Amino acid sequence: MKQFLTAIAANLLTIAICVVGGILLVVGLAASAGSNEPTKVANGSVLVIDLDRAFSDRPAETKPGSFLDDALSAGRGDVIPLRAATIALKAAADDDRISGILLRGTISADGYASGFAALRELRAALISFRQSRKPIHAYLVNPDTRDYYLASAASVVTIDPFGSLLMPGLSSEQIFFTGLFEKYGIGMQVSRVGRFKAAVEPFTRRDMSPENRLQTGAYLGDLWSEVKRGVAQSRGIDTIALQTIIDAQGIILPADAKAAKLVDRVAYFDDVLSDLQQLASAARTADGARVSTKDSIRAAEMATLLDRPTLPQITLSEYAPIAVAKDRSFSASQTIAIVYAEGDIVDGEGGDGTIGGASLARELRRVRSDSKVKAVVLRVNSPGGSAIASEQIQRELSLIGKQKPIVVSMGTVAASGGYWISTAAARVFAEPNTITGSIGVFSLVPNIKELANRNGITFDTVKTGRYADLFSIARPRSDAELAVLQRGTDAVYEAFIMRVSAARKLTPDSIRAIAEGRVWSGEDAMRIGLVDSIGGLDAALKSAASLAKITGDYDVREYPRVKSATEKLTDLLERKPAPAAAAIRAATIGAAAPPGANALLSGRGPASSLARDITRELDVLLRYNDPRGVYARMPFVLRIR
Repeated sequence: MKQFLTAIAANLLTIAICVVGGILLVVGLAASAGSNEPTKVANGSVLVIDLDRAFSDRPAETKPGSFLDDALSAGRGDVIPLRAATIALKAAADDDRISGILLRGTISADGYASGFAALRELRAALISFRQSRKPIHAYLVNPDTRDYYLASAASVVTIDPFGSLLMPGLSSEQIFFTGLFEKYGIGMQVSRVGRFKAAVEPFTRRDMSPENRLQTGAYLGDLWSEVKRGVAQSRGIDTIALQTIIDAQGIILPADAKAAKLVDRVAYFDDVLSDLQQLASAARTADGARVSTKDSIRAAEMATLLDRPTLPQITLSEYAPIAVAKDRSFSASQTIAIVYAEGDIVDGEGGDGTIGGASLARELRRVRSDSKVKAVVLRVNSPGGSAIASEQIQRELSLIGKQKPIVVSMGTVAASGGYWISTAAARVFAEPNTITGSIGVFSLVPNIKELANRNGITFDTVKTGRYADLFSIARPRSDAELAVLQRGTDAVYEAFIMRVSAARKLTPDSIRAIAEGRVWSGEDAMRIGLVDSIGGLDAALKSAASLAKITGDYDVREYPRVKSATEKLTDLLERKPAPAAAAIRAATIGAAAPPGANALLSGRGPASSLARDITRELDVLLRYNDPRGVYARMPFVLRIR
C-alpha cells in the first residue's frame, strides 16, 4: 500500500509539473508573439537607465528577452550585461534619435553584480557619451556611495528636496559564526596556508585577525581613493574638500550638497521631466522630424517607468539588444571569444550564480576547437572556491593558450581561485578598484558530534584503514588527521605558487612574499606584478586582437551561450536538483515562512541587508563541494558599503 501511494504521489507531482510547464509555455509564447515587432526608437527619445537593474558580467543578448525568458531566468531578468550597457551608451552617442540620458534609481549590489570595478567601466562610458554634447540628467533621492559615484559623471545632478546624500565613506563588515556554532555544538576544524587567508575566520574567530584588518583597511583605502578621484574630477572639486564635508556630515542634506557642488540643483522629479520634455522637443524640432501616430502609441506603451506618455523614451534594457546586434560583425572571418566567469567556483556543473568546473571547461573546449576564434578574453568576476574546479578550468585555458592568445579582464573581484584561473593568460587587465590576489588555500571540516550527542544521537564506525573516515562530520579530527589535511593543503598552495610564478615570470620566493592569502586592489596588484595593465573589457579586447595579429573587422562571441526559453523549460521539467542553499532560501521565504520573511530578504535598509548577508554566508558554505575539501577563496563574502 505504501509503495502504491508513493507511486500515485510521484505521478501526481509529475502531472503538476507538466501542467505548470505547459501554462508557462503557452503564456510565454503568447507574450513572445506580441513582442515580435522590433523595438522602435522615436526621434528625440531619452535613454532611461534604471539603476535598480544590476550590471553583471554575462553574455549580452541581441534581442529583448520574452516573458518566458524572464520567468525562467531564476530572478536574473533584472540584470543587464555590463558590456551590453557600455555598447549601448557608445551607440546612443552617435544615434540622432537619442536626445539624452536619464539616470535614476538605486544600485542593487548584492552578489557580484554592480561592483565598484563594473561601475567604473559604466562611468567611463557615460563620460564618453558626454563628448557627444548630449546631456545626462541624474535624479537622486537617497543615493549611497555607489549611486553617487556613478551619477557624478552626469551633466546635471539633481537631488530630491526630501532626499539626502548617504556618503559617509566605505566600510567592510564581516560576520562571525563561531559563537553560534559553539552554542549549538557544531565544531569546525581548519587547515590553511597564508597569514592573510581570512576565509576561515568566520568559523574560527569572533572578530578579525590583525592581518585581515590590515588587508581590509588597505584595499578599502584604495577603493575609496578611486571614488574620490572620480567624483572630484567630474564635479570640479578637490578630494580634500570632498573628504572634509563627508567627515563633517556623513549624511549630507540637499542644500549642503548643492553648496559643496556635489549636486547642481535641488528639485522634484517632475522638474526633471519638464527639462527632459523640452530637450526631446528641441531635438525633434532640430531634426525637422515629427513622430508618427504609431510611434506616439509606442511611446505611450513604454511610459511605465516615467509615467509621462508624452515623453519619447526607451529603456536601456530595450535599447541595449538593438545596439549589441548592430555592433556584431557577422560577416567577419575572424572572431574573439569573451568567456565569462562570474560567481563562486564549484566542482561539477554549477548553477545560477556559480562557475561549474565541468561546465566551464566544456565551454572552453568548444572555444578551443573553433577555428574562427583567434583569441580569447576571459572576464573574471569571482572570489574563487573549489581548488580542483579552479585547476580544471585553468588546464583548459592553458591548452587554449598553446593555440591562441588569452587575455584576462578582471571585474570587481578576481581573487584566489579567480586569480588561479587567470594565470593562463598572456596579459592581465584590472581596474584600479578591482579586488584580486588572495593567493592562499584552506581546508574546512565541520563536525556535529556535540550537537548530535545533546539530542541522543551517537555514532560508531568500522573501517579498513587508519584514515578511512577522515571526512566524517560525526566527530572532530585527531592531530594525525589534521596533519594529513594540512599536508594536502600545503601541496595545493605550493602548486598555486608555482602557477603564479610561471605566469608572472617571477621567482617562487617573490610570489610567496606577496601571497599569504593577502587581498590587493588592482592598483596595488599592478605595482607588485600580479597585473599587467589598468583597463576594462574594451582594453582587453584590443589587446587580444593585437596579440592575435587580427587586422580589419572581427566579430565578438560571448560564452557561455545564453539558453533559449525552451532549453530553460526543459531543464525545469527535468527537475535538476537545486543547490542546497537555494532550497534553504526557498524554505525561508516560501508560503509557509513567517509573515514578512520575504520582505525582509528583498527589502532595503539595515535589517534587510544583514539578513541577506547572513543568508549569503551560509549559501557560500553550502556550495563548498571540493572532493578533497581544499579551497582557494578570498575572505568569505565581501561586503563593502
